[in-house]
Amino acid sequence: MKYAYIDGDDIGLKIENSFMNNNEEKLREINNDVKSMIQEITKYLTQNNFEIIFSGADGIICKSESVCVKDILEYIRGLDHYLKFSIGVGNCLRDSYLALRYAKSNGKNIGAIFDDGFEIIN
Repeated sequence: MKYAYIDGDDIGLKIENSFMNNNEEKLREINNDVKSMIQEITKYLTQNNFEIIFSGADGIICKSESVCVKDILEYIRGLDHYLKFSIGVGNCLRDSYLALRYAKSNGKNIGAIFDDGFEIIN
């Protein structure tokens, strides 16, 4: 079984910017956009036989017998949205988290797989 952790990139910074600019409307827009993207990605994963463990805020944690990071990234990027997401995949929850942190530390909007080391997927 493989675990995947999909998490929004810099969404906290977008929220922070709304606070700093006292922009209530932008904050609402970000909230609606994040909810919409998470719902779309969750729907895609469910249709592709992933078991959803967590779907909320700006992240999704799921598992499946196999995970094709490239396909998931292509789907998310194909949504043609200003929100970007990184993906971490591993053999357990901890490894998927480590892979996600590795992806985010290597540029974001990419995937990483942790199995005896890290592999970056663009």
